[in-house]
Amino acid sequence: MLYLLFSLLLSGSAALPSQDAGPRVVARPCAGGWDRTGPEGKKKRPKNAKEDALKKTAGCVELAFPPLDIQEYLQSYVRNQQWKIGEEHLTEESWSFSRELSKDELLSFTDKNANLRRVNWSGGEALVQISTVQVAEGFARTVIHASFRGYGQNGDQFAQQREYWELESNKNLETSICSVLEAHFKAPN
Repeated sequence: MLYLLFSLLLSGSAALPSQDAGPRVVARPCAGGWDRTGPEGKKKRPKNAKEDALKKTAGCVELAFPPLDIQEYLQSYVRNQQWKIGEEHLTEESWSFSRELSKDELLSFTDKNANLRRVNWSGGEALVQISTVQVAEGFARTVIHASFRGYGQNGDQFAQQREYWELESNKNLETSICSVLEAHFKAPN
């Protein structure tokens, strides 16, 4: 009898830490390898593969919420920000849209390119692609990618004038959207 009581006390004290697991984790960084399309094969990929470049400039966060809830919140957030958006395409798991940018916004979201120093920028456009898919352990992975077009006049009178220039993302826009998601979908206190 004493042995039974002693074993119950030991098993009860061992169970206590597992009952108080602390605050529930609702946001986490994406698991390693989220930016790979599949298992690495024996073939070497080209160094300048466009697909690899897209993934390097993407933002990613995993949230313990259904993909549809995440997408609906993002759409609500963008509308509340009163961004000038166009060319929208929606599905349950993805959303793409274009966003008009001022000159300052364009410069804050893109990498500085030495070849384009002479361009007098007037503004730009971001094409934003957001996809959310269910992953393991009840989390949904949201990947945000933005590509940019800059509009302006080249100050070099001998250079070819263009309608727009493709610019590289510095991940500021993608990171800011991930931060908004993490702040909104936080663990209840």
